[in-house]
Amino acid sequence: MLKLDDLDQAIIEFLHQDGRTPSAEIARELEMSPRTVQNRIQRLVDQGVIQILAVVNPAAFGFGMLVDIFCEIEAGHLDQAIDEIQKMPNVTCISISTGDEDISLQAIFRDSAELHEFITRRLHQVPGLQRSRTVLLTRLLKSTCQWFPSKEAFERPADNSANG
Repeated sequence: MLKLDDLDQAIIEFLHQDGRTPSAEIARELEMSPRTVQNRIQRLVDQGVIQILAVVNPAAFGFGMLVDIFCEIEAGHLDQAIDEIQKMPNVTCISISTGDEDISLQAIFRDSAELHEFITRRLHQVPGLQRSRTVLLTRLLKSTCQWFPSKEAFERPADNSANG
């Protein structure tokens, strides 16, 4: 069980605002020693609580079209289908799902011609793919990189056994 305290929460909040914030600046703001803050950040990274990385804006590269694609896969082909889809550079997120579809994915494209090419020449060639359904997302309002845990999530220890 992972236990986070108020100092962990404060550090995470600083880094969530700007992952480039120097630990010395965070330490100064929190009236802590820089070494304590550095050690806490390293522990949070090592335990998989946070990742410090640059988030790329797809629109800056001309990828302004975002879609959800739901795929139904023939029994026995799920792992092979996932392996193939993971290699596709337009795909930004892949999830195994429940319900009528086996795989849910998000992908980005420059335009409808690129989307059409992807579906007909890449996705529909995936072994075991029986059917796909594509939904155009007209506006992204919140992404996972903007999510932040509630105060209650910090107060309750997390069970990390579900990660995987």
